[in-house]
Amino acid sequence: MVWGRFRKALDGEQFGALLVSGIGIALAGLSLWYLFALRALYVGDLTTSGDELFLVGIEAALLGAFSAVLIYAGYWLVSSPFEARRTWWASLWTLIGLAGIAAVVTLAISLQLVRGHTPPRPTLVQTMLLATGGGAVAGLLIGISTIRESAEAERAHRQRETLLFVNELLRHNVLNGIQVIKGNTTLLAEEIAEIDDDTEPRLDAIEERSDRIVDLVQNVRVLMASISGETSLRPIELEATLGKAVEATKRAYPDAEIDAEIPPHCVVADELLEAVFENVLDNAVKHNDADTSQVTVTATTNGETVDVRIADNGPGIPPIERERYLEAGEDDETRIGLYLATTLVERYGGTIDISANAPRGTAVLVELQLSDGESVAR
Repeated sequence: MVWGRFRKALDGEQFGALLVSGIGIALAGLSLWYLFALRALYVGDLTTSGDELFLVGIEAALLGAFSAVLIYAGYWLVSSPFEARRTWWASLWTLIGLAGIAAVVTLAISLQLVRGHTPPRPTLVQTMLLATGGGAVAGLLIGISTIRESAEAERAHRQRETLLFVNELLRHNVLNGIQVIKGNTTLLAEEIAEIDDDTEPRLDAIEERSDRIVDLVQNVRVLMASISGETSLRPIELEATLGKAVEATKRAYPDAEIDAEIPPHCVVADELLEAVFENVLDNAVKHNDADTSQVTVTATTNGETVDVRIADNGPGIPPIERERYLEAGEDDETRIGLYLATTLVERYGGTIDISANAPRGTAVLVELQLSDGESVAR
């Protein structure tokens, strides 16, 4: 496997990674020459001085560490998931770090020579090797960080494009197909002169399941629009947005009684906020077992936030189940609405909570941030 990666680098696919390892090998060779040839020539027996031996040990450790990091980095780049064009950036940054530090050290030494200070040759070589090794490693780290950020940005862009594609697929294929099924089922029921006891439940089941799939597709589309970043946060008028959601619920459930008191506030959200309230209201009415579904909507300010409370007179949710209803799970048909609402509200910087309603039912509290400059209603 190691030879295969080395062959891959030699073939030019990962020549940038090979260059990084080559710099490390060159640094290791020059370091050995410096430690065992040049320094020994000028200093003599290194073991005669304890202080000198200690300094040489530090130099050897640093030079060895720099060389090892560069050599291994080349191998790591070859085995990494980054494309060859990205490994070139890592090698380029390595060269920039090496050349930049070498230029600074050369300038400093030149200034000393101009002033008449001539450092010993081992000191010059020592300074140059340590500086260039450290500069190469620093440049390598910057390069790896850069290509990682670039790869993550490109991956996020591809994911966003995929979400947008799936969104369009749901809109033009799945949703339109379900609408055709519903339309033909309605026409079929009208054309059949007499519907027997066996046929009517089947037609009702088809229509009910179609409605559920439509709701599911709509919620998934809203969720994908939020995740893909199609919308941006901005001030949203709470009264108008919540009012539209209430009216839509009344049209969908004309027998339900929905009482709403909504003050004129602006909150931090986007155009998907209406879907949050529609899902909460829909759950409040759809799963209500009372003779008449009653829903009360109130909104009160609390410092920099506004609390929207949607309470119903339904069967209620057991305390142990409330947290589960705000999470994704297997029973998506009944829970995806609240999970969608939770996901969007958290994106707005708010929270959502479920509690019991007195004397009966469930209360969902949606806390939203007031927009900048929003004043408390007077």
